[in-house]
Amino acid sequence: IVRVLQVGVAVLAVISASVLSGRIASERIQTPEFSSRDIVLCLDVSGSMYEYDAEILDTFAQLVDTFEGERVALTIFNSTSRTVFPLTNDYDLIRRELEAGAEAIDFDEFGYRLGNRDYSEDKVRQYVEFVEGTRGIPDEASIVPDGLASCAQEFDRAEEDRSRSIIFATDNEVNGDPIFTLEEATQRVADREIDLYTFYPGAFECGPRCFEELEAATEDQDGELFESSDPEAIPSIINQIQKTQAEVLGATPTVVRTDHPTAGFVLTFLGLVGILVLGWRTR
Repeated sequence: IVRVLQVGVAVLAVISASVLSGRIASERIQTPEFSSRDIVLCLDVSGSMYEYDAEILDTFAQLVDTFEGERVALTIFNSTSRTVFPLTNDYDLIRRELEAGAEAIDFDEFGYRLGNRDYSEDKVRQYVEFVEGTRGIPDEASIVPDGLASCAQEFDRAEEDRSRSIIFATDNEVNGDPIFTLEEATQRVADREIDLYTFYPGAFECGPRCFEELEAATEDQDGELFESSDPEAIPSIINQIQKTQAEVLGATPTVVRTDHPTAGFVLTFLGLVGILVLGWRTR
């Protein structure tokens, strides 16, 4: 019995040593310069945008664990704007607010997604509390230029050398009289040296004019516009934005490899101890 145990322990030790020599490791892409960036999520919360806003908030909530020093802010707008939280690197707060916002805004107020509507009292209250402050002008909605201009005001620490970006999501269907034109709003963003990344999901009523106007205003200030009618495409769009930011910052992403030798080492050590003990017992 002891000899059989010896053979079994020896086999275990050999396998463990093989695993240890194979250097099991994990890899991740690290871009250190990303730690000095500020990101403002600037979301149009008019009825036609809820599904895309929910996906953006949910995606960023999942990305929080990868942040190392980045500051994030969330501003939402309709006829008026509201800052949900200012620029901060309190990641517990960021994650909590983004997750709560994603759940609250996923509400089919006007029935765009027929057959899948939740009008329970709790859901309605959650939605109303989240969009509170964004409907300050009666009979007006989706005042896009003013919303973007207000988002540009979120950045502080002007004296510091930080990357500043706005992720701007809107269908550009303006229903009201804005103070700024879209060109004036994007010019304010450019004047503050803020990178603009615009997400356009398509318009229900406006047609090609809304897209062409948004595209021209964004690209005239060296911003980038991403177009997709599929909310599921948002994670890949956010990934493209992160890559673009790395290029703008001049950062070179590096692959960081982390070895995980603990399990292999422990099993090999225990195997050797077992062989010695059983060898002594056999003798």
